[in-house]
Amino acid sequence: MFPDGQDPYTLLGVTRESSVAEIRERYLLLTQIWHPDRHQSSPAKVREEVTRQMQQLNAAYKHLTDVHTRARQDRERQNRERQDRERDTRDRQDRERQTRERQKREGQDRERETRERQNRERQTREREHPRAQWTHPGFPGANRRDTSANPPSTIHPIAITLRSGERGYALRAHLDDERTEAAFLGAQNRLLLFRSAESMRKYVARTESHELATIAGWESFMDRMGSTAKEPDDDHSFDFDLVSYSLRFPPAQWVPTLFIAHRDLIREISEALELDDVLKLLTVGSPLDHLDDLFRVVDRPIAGLRARRQLASLQGGLFSGVWRKAIGGIEERVRWLR
Repeated sequence: MFPDGQDPYTLLGVTRESSVAEIRERYLLLTQIWHPDRHQSSPAKVREEVTRQMQQLNAAYKHLTDVHTRARQDRERQNRERQDRERDTRDRQDRERQTRERQKREGQDRERETRERQNRERQTREREHPRAQWTHPGFPGANRRDTSANPPSTIHPIAITLRSGERGYALRAHLDDERTEAAFLGAQNRLLLFRSAESMRKYVARTESHELATIAGWESFMDRMGSTAKEPDDDHSFDFDLVSYSLRFPPAQWVPTLFIAHRDLIREISEALELDDVLKLLTVGSPLDHLDDLFRVVDRPIAGLRARRQLASLQGGLFSGVWRKAIGGIEERVRWLR
């Protein structure tokens, strides 16, 4: 309340919601009525009352303008504080964002440096060609030279596409007429894969760099290879990536010839590298062995009907998991060469 007990809003005839402009307008209107200059000819008592009223109006007007000024200043202060808080928040968020971006860039730089280092190391390893030999436990190296006791081996370049999509080239030599045993281009009990057919041709042509010429039939193979690398045909091309893609579907939709050829290749590589964990997946009575039996008769007139029924009833999860494990066991023993 006003110091003398009167309400300044009532004195000026305004409300608490009135703006400063409305209060000023009302004040100017009242001063035209109560200003002492307008009552100089009035009696003394009237002039005293007019003076008192004018003093109250002035005091009320000053009080209300001060109230509004303080309220405006409070709002401005609050706005400044809010703006300061918002600016501080934006600055903090900008710093945090910049920190995240810097950390992300640093992480990307570290990852790029790691990839580049790994690529350099991989390329160095691939350029450092080991002294290759025929990998097979039953192949005694130089004792298998081309003699009348050792019939010529069937040697072929083969192409293998891994699940990563990388395509590599190797040599496979069947050591018997029935093609039940195969030796592969290897070193340190690993399967060697060249990045291109041409780089493999150049490598095998340097007989002083490897021990492959100890096998029967090497000379005739080199004559067939010639001076230009040739892409292996479909019978000598294998695609683990395609097999892996097929595993997404039920066994009844798998292509028998595709799985038979790759199962035989996995068996041959596993025997050549003595991969016991993979060979266990192919033993008689195993899921892959049972699946292979079905695939080999699926196209027959009578037996094939029963095989197709069995394929349709198989749960693909078990067989897919075993197939992926078998392929992974082979891929773990690959060494790439330039």
